[in-house]
Amino acid sequence: MEERSSGRRQAARKTRPAARSTRHSRGIVEPAPRMRIHQQRRRRAAKRWAIGISVALLVMIAVGAAWGYFWLRSVNSTMSKVALADSGLGDALTKRSTKPEEPFTILLTGTDRRPGETVARADTIIIAKVDPKQKKIWMLSIPRDTRVNIPGHGYGKINAAMFYGGADGGNALLVKTVTEFTGIPINYYMDVSFTGFKKAIDTLGGIWIDVDVEIDDWKAASGTPDHRSKYIAPGYQLLDGEHALTYVRSRDFPDADFTRMKHQQTFFKALAKQMTKPESFFKIPSLVNSVSKYVTTTMPIGDIVATAQALQGIEGDNIQTATVIGEWRSPYVWTDEERKAELVKALTEGGSFDGTATPAAEIVPSSVTVTIRNGAGEEGVASAASSILTAAGFKIGEVGNANQFVYDKTLVVYKDDTMKAAAQLVASKLPTGSAIASRGMYEFTTDVLVVVGKDWKAATAATTTR
Repeated sequence: MEERSSGRRQAARKTRPAARSTRHSRGIVEPAPRMRIHQQRRRRAAKRWAIGISVALLVMIAVGAAWGYFWLRSVNSTMSKVALADSGLGDALTKRSTKPEEPFTILLTGTDRRPGETVARADTIIIAKVDPKQKKIWMLSIPRDTRVNIPGHGYGKINAAMFYGGADGGNALLVKTVTEFTGIPINYYMDVSFTGFKKAIDTLGGIWIDVDVEIDDWKAASGTPDHRSKYIAPGYQLLDGEHALTYVRSRDFPDADFTRMKHQQTFFKALAKQMTKPESFFKIPSLVNSVSKYVTTTMPIGDIVATAQALQGIEGDNIQTATVIGEWRSPYVWTDEERKAELVKALTEGGSFDGTATPAAEIVPSSVTVTIRNGAGEEGVASAASSILTAAGFKIGEVGNANQFVYDKTLVVYKDDTMKAAAQLVASKLPTGSAIASRGMYEFTTDVLVVVGKDWKAATAATTTR
């Protein structure tokens, strides 16, 4: 027995004339003629902050991880941490039982606090599933006016759950409400205030967005009719923190929350794309220093760093977004339960929100870890297998002896069906070996286990004489 396993239309707008300058005070909103687009893009640091919330924070810290863990510990000391014992979040959340590289869920919220209120309301609510190993993210938005059962309070708007729970229990009640509404267990919670959102965007130098419709909404700005950020003209332009907040918050549209959530998703993707640029590296320290006190999360800094590092280089096509749709019947959004079930299934099973199957990710050797054991009792065979697989690009873990030298055939063992393709790839690189399921009979901590059998030398000799 072996060791046991454990910009919607950017291209179309290139021919748009160099429009009038609508530069507001401090040069915040600025149309982008074709040459300026490219000049500004080269100068702007790449950006990755979510729609006011922060799955993107993971990626930012990922880039910052290269600065060293000492700096990250200083970030950890400034980030606001949810007190699990006081808030009840420990009971509301589902403990993550998978390894750091395995998928997890996180509830992301953007909150506002109204004048005279000590408890914030959830203005933006998103369930995100993150798959670090496959470099994929699913984001499911829930309209803030969605009619749901709030445990202990009856039916109401989902964004009121945090308010009903109070200063100590609001986060926990929101998590419980979302979990009951969707049936999706939540592993982590993360919130960023509007102040933190604006500071993040300003620290990054703004964000380029292709605004599809005219926005004139003082309520989405800072609540005053004459606020400078209430108006945004259509077109591809640079938004500062104030205008970016207006863009993601405005719901002054015929379909209210649904256009608003489409804007939020567009905004997240734009930031995700821009943050992959190498220039973003240099803005990470100032970014985290400026916004960390406005972020509340239950996710340990170590998990954030590990996830963020794994997500580096994520492609825009691997970020899926969708909204739990419904019918507006004042004062609620009444959910389309059939469509909600489809979206929840896609998120939990790693499928596509548009109803199509997500193609299996191509297995590359560098993503597969391998343990090698000498099961033949012949000197040097495990090292030889290690050399072959290392040259092929696989990541080798332990190389040593099996507990018994009784293996006539070379075996390539996988833990479950998710690793079957990886085992087959490993087997294809060896002179001999068959992929088999572990079925609880082998112990190993890597993706694949190779047990070199007594057929190795003959197979190697046959290969070298061809």
